[in-house]
Amino acid sequence: MNYKFNLRSYVCICLLVTTFIVAVFTSHGLNKFKYNHDKKVSMLMAFNQENYLQHKLIMNAMQSFFKSSKNVKRAEFEIFTRELLDERVALLFTLTPELALGYISDRAFIPQLDTLVTSLDNDGRLNGLLPHYRLIVLDIDEPNMPYLFYAIPLESLLFNIDKLKNTCLQYSSLQLFVENDYCTMQSINMMPDFLRYRTDLDISIPEYNFYYTLGIESQVSPTRLIEFICILLAILFICTLISVLLYFKLVNKHLFNRIERENKFNVAMVSSINHEIRTPINALLGYSQMLRDMPKISDEHSVIIDKMLWSANLLYSVAENTLNYSKSTTSTLVLNNAPINTLQCIGNIQDYYNKLSIPAGKTLDFRVSDKLPAVISVDSSKLFQVITNMLNNALKYSTGKAVSCHVDICQRPAFNEESNIRGYYLRILIQDSGLGMSKSTKELLINPFTMDAESKLKQVSSIGLGLYTCNQLLTQIGGKLRLHSVKNEGTKIMLHFPCQFDPSRLSPQLNPVNYGDMGILIVDDNSFNLEVCSAMLAEKRFNTICANNSKVALIQLVNTEPDVVIVDYQLDEMNGLELIAKMKCIQANTQTQYFILSANDKNEIAGSECHSDIVFMQKPFNIAIFLSCLGSGT
Repeated sequence: MNYKFNLRSYVCICLLVTTFIVAVFTSHGLNKFKYNHDKKVSMLMAFNQENYLQHKLIMNAMQSFFKSSKNVKRAEFEIFTRELLDERVALLFTLTPELALGYISDRAFIPQLDTLVTSLDNDGRLNGLLPHYRLIVLDIDEPNMPYLFYAIPLESLLFNIDKLKNTCLQYSSLQLFVENDYCTMQSINMMPDFLRYRTDLDISIPEYNFYYTLGIESQVSPTRLIEFICILLAILFICTLISVLLYFKLVNKHLFNRIERENKFNVAMVSSINHEIRTPINALLGYSQMLRDMPKISDEHSVIIDKMLWSANLLYSVAENTLNYSKSTTSTLVLNNAPINTLQCIGNIQDYYNKLSIPAGKTLDFRVSDKLPAVISVDSSKLFQVITNMLNNALKYSTGKAVSCHVDICQRPAFNEESNIRGYYLRILIQDSGLGMSKSTKELLINPFTMDAESKLKQVSSIGLGLYTCNQLLTQIGGKLRLHSVKNEGTKIMLHFPCQFDPSRLSPQLNPVNYGDMGILIVDDNSFNLEVCSAMLAEKRFNTICANNSKVALIQLVNTEPDVVIVDYQLDEMNGLELIAKMKCIQANTQTQYFILSANDKNEIAGSECHSDIVFMQKPFNIAIFLSCLGSGT
């Protein structure tokens, strides 16, 4: 599915959704208009029903009045009709057999009767027509006056038309057709037909031969129509705005996913390259160390070997910084905490610098607090990287001669302002006595590719990944890097590295450890790695047994019952975790400690979180980190 097709589909979906919303709103609006019309019709029916009952009561009363008396006097007729009609504008009068005026309810209306026209229909019934009135003829039992006329004004028939605004009312019968003024105005109105509503009500009183049709026609008022159109336009605008915003959100998500894929690809590529160069770096470090420890090495050759070791470690540091820099851009850095012997770990870092020859004219002073716990849970690989990165920078770039490193532990609130949880941190203060950092050098904390144009060390070139990566690493794992530099007074770097420990376990004095009684089984299908790891461990007087495949490793496990097993993760027949699972099933020594040696970080190995009893180490094999983790489970 290409991007163009997705965009076309998105536009179609937006149009369909907008059309549906507009259709629903339009339907609701039209139904509301129709409801208002039906409400007027109901109101008109109620008015008509009320008037119908009143007229019927009046006509029934008049018939009863004539039936109850044999000879109705004029005065009696006038009094009764006046009381009956009360304030109504209706008129009651009688006609003689000769169709002459008999009695009338109000003599003031006698002149209007001059326009009265009477006629007989096909059934012989008498009908009358009087302008502005609707006549109902009643037969009464009175020989002198057999006809009683009930004259209803048209205004009464059309009810209270002023109460039904924007409504056309029409009265029609066989003899008469009347409509209100709004009907004339409506006829010249250009309102569409679908905004007009009409209902015709057939009204009849058969016993009085009274039939007529009352029509009601209404339309949407201009105010309501403008309101409806404005709301409709607002809905269209909102739908369009939401569609545009959602479009940009989807585009941004598409771009974000593409960037995320590219970042993951870059991390995978850098990780793959890092994986490939770890083995030769491991061999270079191991063989250089073996050469240095050989007897009868001249001072000249020893200096060359020291430079090889220093360069190999710098190469490893650059490779590790490059990988962690790639991970930091995708926020995939995580802590892989494991218990370590604290003083031994710091001592191994100090020994690391002593053996790798500190640059000429430089001194490195390690100071460890007495309050440092004996065992802490920490990501030793990242801790080693952060400390050595900062020390390498101080030894490499500082113009001063003395570099000091002070390590202690503190408890403080989290560096995340949203959290008030107090935690434990290893606090490492690294200080030099040089000229201090320039302004552009300090920018390396936020920009890894800043070049220090002001530095006096013109012979030194760096892209600043070490300082930037350490800052990003500490930030992502909940730590902090603080830098303070004053001209001609040197630079101080304070590192807070998160850790966990049991406060009841205090740190003992660090005494030399004899590893002569400890047996280690090393399993790796690469002969270089086997030889290098074996030589590095032999230097510490470990008893090492090597196996280049899983079958030999299982046999050696049964025969030697080692105290420690170091397994390469990538083996020919199975991976290291699968081999360790088999070893646990057949081992006799339940105190055996297992290590996985891999070019990948722990969180990059599938299923690593399920093996808390296995220590994961990254290549190249680092004897300092190994010794720090050795026996940490006890």
